Amino acid sequence: MAKKKDANSAGDALRDLEQTGDRVAAWAAANALGILIAVAVVLLVAAGAGLYVQHGSDARDQAADALALVTSQYRIAMGADPIGGTIVEPANPELAERTRTDFVERFKRVASEHDGTTAGVVAWLEAGNLQVELGRPEDASVSFAAARDAAGDLALGALASTRLAVLEEDRGDPAAAAEAYEAAAAVAAYPLRLDSLAAAARCWLDAGEADRALTVYQRVESEFPDQLLAPQIESLFAELRLRRRP
Repeated sequence: MAKKKDANSAGDALRDLEQTGDRVAAWAAANALGILIAVAVVLLVAAGAGLYVQHGSDARDQAADALALVTSQYRIAMGADPIGGTIVEPANPELAERTRTDFVERFKRVASEHDGTTAGVVAWLEAGNLQVELGRPEDASVSFAAARDAAGDLALGALASTRLAVLEEDRGDPAAAAEAYEAAAAVAAYPLRLDSLAAAARCWLDAGEADRALTVYQRVESEFPDQLLAPQIESLFAELRLRRRP
């Protein structure tokens, strides 16, 4: 540790930060499925609860029914159980593409016809997910942005921002991704705000913006003073502490 304390040049610190950012990015990629499953479980529960606290029970029920119908129809069309379980990719890729293309429009229609409901937000997210699977990231960005804007202060809006961040990373724009992750962290109801802030810090480092990464780190210090961090995230923030030293 003594050697690290002595290595206080800006160049050395920045190189350390970049190397740590690479390690955190690798960890996030390796654990992406688990992270997404955790997010999905938490937010589906939140969405289900949200459907029952909105004003206007008739509109709420109609939106929920419309979303449930289209979701079950999509699952059946893909050869899956309409109620739940894994959707196995059809053996016929043309059928899979046609089905996804068709249901993008169906989910968008549900979202448009039931604007202002939680079900409408979920429909935008589903449309965006299908567009990603179809290799249409620009269209997916539009759907995720619509979900974010429609969600307001719901946790689902943070999920939409996270999906936008992933698309920006795939495009090679870490600065835009960092801003989207910070937008997710700004949603008070989102249960994974700390993870979003860590992702934002990593992306600012990838963008060569060490000072912006430090600002995010300071937010973590002030907003989550007693939170236990994953080892990979703690490693990143340890390097940021080093960078803060005069």
